[in-house]
Amino acid sequence: MKKLITAILLLALAVPAFSQDYQVSKWSIRASGAYYPTVPFIVLPWLGLGVGLSADKDAGETSQIDFPPYVSLEAAYSFNERWSLGLNTGYAGLTGKVLNADGSVKSSSSLVLIPLTVVGRCNYLNRPAFKLYGTLEAGAMFSVDGTFDAIPDVQLNPIGMEFGRRLFGLVELGAGVNYVGVRGGLGYRF
Repeated sequence: MKKLITAILLLALAVPAFSQDYQVSKWSIRASGAYYPTVPFIVLPWLGLGVGLSADKDAGETSQIDFPPYVSLEAAYSFNERWSLGLNTGYAGLTGKVLNADGSVKSSSSLVLIPLTVVGRCNYLNRPAFKLYGTLEAGAMFSVDGTFDAIPDVQLNPIGMEFGRRLFGLVELGAGVNYVGVRGGLGYRF
């Protein structure tokens, strides 16, 4: 009987070691993506106008613009349950082509942008398996194809949700230079 009681006590003491939330996670890494629009909304109308004007419709030429998804990687440190500060980088770009009537490429151009921002985050609701938050990002966006240019970069995501504990999913609604709309992704806390 003494061995059984000892075994039960040892198992009861060991249970917190197997749970996911026995310690507070200070660091988190998140990877996310947003699809449309993936270039800064400031550039989008001008680029579309430029590619559209360069196609000669009378000669049967057409223009084509391809948007790869906006992707980002963020590392953040939680000071307490409400406030976090982090660093975010990503990729935004597009490829524009003018096609001849036979489908061959007459001309093409691309735009590659790398944002680098500092992220401030406020958790509105902080539960072990669900978080509701808002973020503000500020920094610069660098053009890295051909010439090296930088423009100011501000992104506001007033509503964000994370589902899960250590490994979690995320959905954010935002507007700014990086993207406008919804982005989703995965993250890990350690």
